[in-house]
Parts: sequence; C-alpha cells; structure tokens
Amino acid sequence: MKLKNYITASALVLATLLCGSCDDDEQTVAKAVLASASALNFEAENASQQIITVYSDAQWVMDELPEWISVTPVTGQGTTEVTVSVTDNLREGTVDNPREATIVFRGNTLASRAEVTVSQDGDKYRDCQEYTVDQLPALADETVVIVPEALVTAVSTSGCIVSSDTYDTHIFLETTATVSVGDRVYIQGSKDTDSRSLTYVACDDVSILTSGNPVQYPEATDITANLDSYNATSREWLSVTGVLNGSTLTVEDASNSVSIIDAPASLGLDELNGHRVTLRGYFDGVEAPVLRLIVAEVDDLGLVEQIYFSDDFEWLQPWAENSGAGQTVENDGTGDAPQIYSAKNADGQTAAEALVLHGYGLEQTPGNAIYLQKNYLKFGKTDYQAGLTLPALTEVPAGTSLKLTFDWAPMVGGTRKFDPVQVIVSVTTNGNTVEMEPIGHSFVDTQDKLEWLHAEVVIDGADITPESLISIKSNDWGANEDNTGSKVYRRWFIDNIKLMRAE
Repeated sequence: MKLKNYITASALVLATLLCGSCDDDEQTVAKAVLASASALNFEAENASQQIITVYSDAQWVMDELPEWISVTPVTGQGTTEVTVSVTDNLREGTVDNPREATIVFRGNTLASRAEVTVSQDGDKYRDCQEYTVDQLPALADETVVIVPEALVTAVSTSGCIVSSDTYDTHIFLETTATVSVGDRVYIQGSKDTDSRSLTYVACDDVSILTSGNPVQYPEATDITANLDSYNATSREWLSVTGVLNGSTLTVEDASNSVSIIDAPASLGLDELNGHRVTLRGYFDGVEAPVLRLIVAEVDDLGLVEQIYFSDDFEWLQPWAENSGAGQTVENDGTGDAPQIYSAKNADGQTAAEALVLHGYGLEQTPGNAIYLQKNYLKFGKTDYQAGLTLPALTEVPAGTSLKLTFDWAPMVGGTRKFDPVQVIVSVTTNGNTVEMEPIGHSFVDTQDKLEWLHAEVVIDGADITPESLISIKSNDWGANEDNTGSKVYRRWFIDNIKLMRAE
C-alpha cells in the first residue's frame, strides 16, 4: 500500500532555508528530514509491504533496525520512496504476541529525525497470566489480563461491574457483551485507569459461564449527608437518597448532584421521574458538581413533583471527552469550548446533530455560535448571539402552569469584565410569543469570581398547550452595539434544565 501524504509547504520552506545556509561539506548530511507517515501496522502473517515517502534537504541514513523489519533503501536524499516490510510474527509455528518498534530516518542533528512506529498484529493472550478481580487494581496500565471467573453485580449500557468473591473490590468492564446481574463470566482484556483514577478493563471478550448466581451486596455507605465532600479512589458500594430528575438525583441543600451513568432500561428509572428514591450503586468518580454512580438497586419512596422535562447534559460526555471540551464556569472563565458543529463522538456524530435528535432547536444569529462544555452548553461569541428551544411539550396538558428551572452563568473575559447579558424565557404558541421578565446577574467586574446562578421562572397555564415551544435566549436579540456604538458581548452558559408542574 502506498501512502499518498505529501510534505507541507512550510516544511519545504524550512528545508530550503536550511540547505541554503550550508556550505558544500555540510550539505552532505540532512538537517531536515520528514516522513509521509508516522505509523504503520502490519498483519501477523503474509503482510504486504508498505511504501512511504521520506523528504530531506540532503542525505539521511537509518538507525539500526530490529531483525523482523526490513527497509529499502537504507539511505537517500531529496524525495525518496521507501519500502517497509516485516517477517511473519510466529513462534514455534503459531502466532506470537503483538510487537512494535520505531524506525528512524535521521540526518546530522537531533531535530533532523523522522520517526515511524511499526506495529504488527499478534495473539496478545499468548502466555497471558490469569488474575483474580482483587489483583487487577495493582497491575500496570495496559497489562493484558485473563480473569477466569468473576461475578457481575451491576450492569450499564456501556459495560458492567464485576466484584471479587469477598465483595471488597469492584471493577468496571468496558464491553458490549450482554450480561445480567448474577452472571459469572470469563474475561479477556487490558487493565487501564480512567480519567477519574479508577481501574477498568477494556474487554475483548466477556463470556457467560453460569447465570442466576446469588449476589450478596454488603451494607452500603450512605453519602446523602456528605454528598458535596465525598470522594474515593476505588469503586465503593454507596447509597444516596434524593429526588430523581431523569438521570440526575438532587439532594436537598447539596451543591453536588448524582449523575446515574448509562442506566439500563431494566432499572425502570423513566417511571420514577419526580419521585424521591434511594439509589444503591458503585462510585464512578467526581466531576464537580456531579458525583457519578453506576446504579444497581432503586427504592421508590413516592412522588414528590411532576416533572415533564429535565436535562443535565451528562449524556454529552462522549462528545466533550472526544473534543477536549473544558469547564469554563468552574475554571472562572478559562476553558476550551469547541463548536457543537465540530465536536464529534467516536462514531463521528456531531454534538449539534445529537442535540437536534434529542428534540432541541438551536437558535442563533447571525451564524454558528453554540459551543460544547463538559457537560453543558455555551452560547454566543463576540457580537453573535444564540439560545436554545426545548423539545416540544407534547405530554403537558393544555392550561398547565409550569415552573422552569435552570443553572446559568455569564461569561467573564480576560480583562475580568462580565458580559452584560440577560437571559429571557419565552413561550411561542401558534405563532404568538410571550416573553418572561429578563434574568440578569450582579457580578462585579474585576472583583467577583464566576460561578453558577440558579434561575426559576413560572409560566402561566394560559400560555401553554401541547404545541407550545419554550425558548431560552440572550437579551437584545440581534443587537450588536450599545448606545455608544461599541460592540456588546452577550455570552453565557446553561446546565440542569428542568420543567415541572407549578404547585
């Protein structure tokens, strides 16, 4: 396979300048070397050779090669096509472990090195050691493991939890295998540590050995009273009591909330929206203001409030992680914020497409100005303004008075001046729009620290039908200047939207 990557214009300029500054003797060894690929992968057996292009301003040579890699030619200058090939990855007639090496095309300086990583497939479980669940946390990351038997004690849509026989150690398995609580399973995978410093296994195979085994959960640690301060370095078995709003549990007087991670439909959480519940599950890290929990058991303590819609945007986590989105509010105005039109998940879907599929309307003028945070949304840039229309109220009875709550914050710039933005909630029914009173902030420039503000808006039932649409936008829609002709920035953030019946 020939790789058709070409040297950049800037690299050509650099090579020309370097070459032009050399005398005749110095030009014999390259000061600029580039390769058209940084990595090559080969099959374990009968692998086809691959061709890359090496660019240099003078002669390059090869560092010593491992015996399983061949490179032709081993020296060159200018633009050179180089063939890379490998031997079969076999030991005693059968496929050996995967292998990897770095080949180097170099000139006469440390800077004039083009490195290419060559990897070859293999059987990574050949000679693999078997481990128990309680041995996994102490292993180095990327250790290949086989766990011959483990008990499933919780499931989610992205994997499951397995526990040691003594219920002292609990490990998350990242797997697409369909398993149930009480299954005993055989595991092949690689041990790793997630961004919250918790152990997990990225699985290649999870096979059910037996089903229906009893699960004896230990007494859970109740963190309801100390939700804001709780943290742990392992997946502890916890309980917490509060009001369920979608995939979020709110606890009275607590700043943090509990985010239920990838809950399966079998938990029946959709039917408990607005109920007071006790959750029992496994700790999955803290990303303030959220404590993550993989839930195994739910106790229904009764209906508290009628909730028609709620969203904490925690479902945007894959897009946020994949695009490097930051937390600007929590970091007092500093953080990366990719556009929702460029932020993609691992499958290539943009955050904008996902929001539309969730029923949202994306409001903005004069152009794209909605951004992704971890895990919430940012609106506006310079003199561009933006907002959000909530999904249609198809299940809200006509004439129902509603209470809309959400957390929001203005943007603060590098000069420590807060944007003079107000947010306005409006209801549009059959082309008629009713606006609520603007919601502003009282942050003092150069003095205050950015933080979340909580907003509550009561919407009269006279304005509500199942066809009504509720929007949240910045004020002075379309106005780009103040009375002095200066540009006005109206940038802001939103999180934790909830729409319920007003009492």
